[in-house]
Amino acid sequence: SQTTLFPSVPLPNWRVTYDGLSKLKFFSKFLQSLTISHGYRSMYSVNSFTQNLLYEKISNFPSNTDTINNFIPQYDLQQVTISEQLAPLIGFDMTWKNSLQTRFEIKRDRTLSLAYSNIQVTEVRGIEYTIGLGYKFKKVTLPFRVGGSKKLSNDLNVKVDVSLRNNTTILRKVIERTNQPSAGSKTLGLKVSADYPINDRFNIRAFYDYNANDPFVSSSYKTSNTNAGISVRFTLAQ
Repeated sequence: SQTTLFPSVPLPNWRVTYDGLSKLKFFSKFLQSLTISHGYRSMYSVNSFTQNLLYEKISNFPSNTDTINNFIPQYDLQQVTISEQLAPLIGFDMTWKNSLQTRFEIKRDRTLSLAYSNIQVTEVRGIEYTIGLGYKFKKVTLPFRVGGSKKLSNDLNVKVDVSLRNNTTILRKVIERTNQPSAGSKTLGLKVSADYPINDRFNIRAFYDYNANDPFVSSSYKTSNTNAGISVRFTLAQ
C-alpha cells in the first residue's frame, strides 16, 4: 500500500490501569489500594511544506529531475518531527492501611526531528525515575484561632517526590553517517508540599521545589533552582 506524509487516521495512543491486585487476600491485608498503570502518547508533525508544480510520477515514483539530476518530489518539507512518550512505562501507586501513600514511576520519551535543510536528524532521549511518598495526618489542630472561632482541626496532606532524569541529544548526519552527542544532562528533582483545608472552599498549601542540573558536556555549567512559598486557593463554586 502507498504511504502518505499526511495520514487521515492517527495511530492510537493508550493508557491502561489495573487495580485488581488490591482485592486479593494477600495484598488486602496491608494495602487499601494498589494501581498499576502504563501509557503511551505519540505525535507526528510536519513543520511546513510547499508543493512542487513540476512534480510528475510514473508508478508512484517521481519522474522529473532538476538541473543537478535530483528527482523532484511532490512536496518540499522543512522539518518532520516524531515525538513518543511512555508516560509512564510502568507505574505503581499504593495506599497502605496506615494512610501512607507510595508511588514509583519510570517514564521514557524520545523526539526525532528530521531537517531537510542540512539532512540531519536530531534525536533527544530521556528517562526519568520518580519515587513519591505521602501521608495524611488526621485531625491536625492549628495552634491559633481563625476569625475568632475555635481552633481548626482538619486533615494535613504531606507529599514528597524525588525524581532523577537523564536527557541526551544526539546529532545524526545522514550524508556523513556520523553520530555526535551535542547536549545532555542529569537532573535531580525534589518536591515537598503540605495541604491544609481551612474549610470546603478555602485551602492553604506550602511547597518547596528544588532542581539540580548536571550537564554531560563540558561547555555547560551545573545549575540549581529553588522555588518555595505558600499558595492560597479559594473556590467560588462547588
